[in-house]
Amino acid sequence: MKKNFTLSFAVALSLAASAQSLKVLSCTDEFPSVYEPQLMGLGISPDGKYACGAVSWGAGVFAADIQTGQVKWEAIDDDEGGELRHIDNYGVALGLAHTYVFDTGELSVSVPPAGYRAVLNEDLTNDGSLIVGSLSSSETHAAYHKVGEDWHLLPIPPDDELFGLAPKFDNTSAAKHVSADGDVIFGFLGSFFIPTLWYRNDAGGYDYDFFLSRFLKFSNADLNDDSKPLYGVSAHYIKMSNNGRYVSMIGIIVDEEGNDKIIPVVYDTKNKEIKLYTEKQEIDDTNSGLYPTAISDDGTFIGCVGMPYYGSTGSFIMRAGETEAELFVDAFPEYYELLGESDYLGFSMPTSISADGKKILGYTYYADDYNDTETPALYVTYVISTDSEDGVEQISGAPSSARAQEIYSIDGRSLNHMTKGLNIVRNADGSVTKILNK
Repeated sequence: MKKNFTLSFAVALSLAASAQSLKVLSCTDEFPSVYEPQLMGLGISPDGKYACGAVSWGAGVFAADIQTGQVKWEAIDDDEGGELRHIDNYGVALGLAHTYVFDTGELSVSVPPAGYRAVLNEDLTNDGSLIVGSLSSSETHAAYHKVGEDWHLLPIPPDDELFGLAPKFDNTSAAKHVSADGDVIFGFLGSFFIPTLWYRNDAGGYDYDFFLSRFLKFSNADLNDDSKPLYGVSAHYIKMSNNGRYVSMIGIIVDEEGNDKIIPVVYDTKNKEIKLYTEKQEIDDTNSGLYPTAISDDGTFIGCVGMPYYGSTGSFIMRAGETEAELFVDAFPEYYELLGESDYLGFSMPTSISADGKKILGYTYYADDYNDTETPALYVTYVISTDSEDGVEQISGAPSSARAQEIYSIDGRSLNHMTKGLNIVRNADGSVTKILNK
């Protein structure tokens, strides 16, 4: 069942100085209702133009063009349901066994190669030329990459490099993320056990990098090795930046009091360095831990305070170069006005961030009155826009090479940023643009 709607931005609150805004994605002309498809946004395109996800816990799939304001969705009738997890810059989305093309509205089911019974699509490059995921048979669950109609399995480390952990892997591997150019793939070995990287080699294949072997205490001999700071790690919440530079996950360390502590971990795939966010976080007053759910090209990551889906106590952003995270309700006033209560109650799930970090996608369980059991509650997908230059470029149409160098008021005063009203902008090429900032 295909449905096309104009995407209703029921709420578009903005601050003139920062040009931040929050938009609610809906299949109606008003705020979503329990009688309409409830959208659960899971992926945003690297350029921030498209979004995709599931309808009401897998009852269908949807894709949306955020710029033009159109959303399309289609019901999934099979027992396993469906969801779209990633979408490229051309509006091609995939997830589970499905692929959806926004422009044509075509939904297709992926057919696995001979010898496998199912294919699980996970991610694709910015232009959709390479897809990664996993293939399953009666004996194995194997990570793959696909170019055109050619399927290739990704290699896994031999037993002698797995520190005696091979039985726990149970012939299981999966590729979850791929960089924009396809040079780096991020996934895991075992059932959400060990995060693993693959790098493309000169022959066009991939070599594995069991990078956590350099940082994880696998044996008693590692207990006093300060170069191996992690006691455990999970691949259940792993993400990679679009440029393939940073991967985020959660790790376990032992604090000064001898207690296990969950922390965010970010690995720099270029410099082969790992950063552990061990600092006590003011926003985590219950010591629930910060769980990253997406990361941008500069290393900024978003996530939940406490385990996602299980009663988190807020959504956060950790900006690149910072050591203290900030709650969405503090970082984005518009978010607080509409969705702050649902976030505090633990029903919010930030899921994706654009490559440049300027747009954030997520969904939350919303109700007009949480104290009234008769008030309908429903899932609502939101898009946070964080960047003022994005708004300037859309209004002026100036290319990136002609971005503002100097900003003046109408009476000639020099300004540090765009203000409400008419702004005079002198671009890098010497041209002058008049911009009305509403």
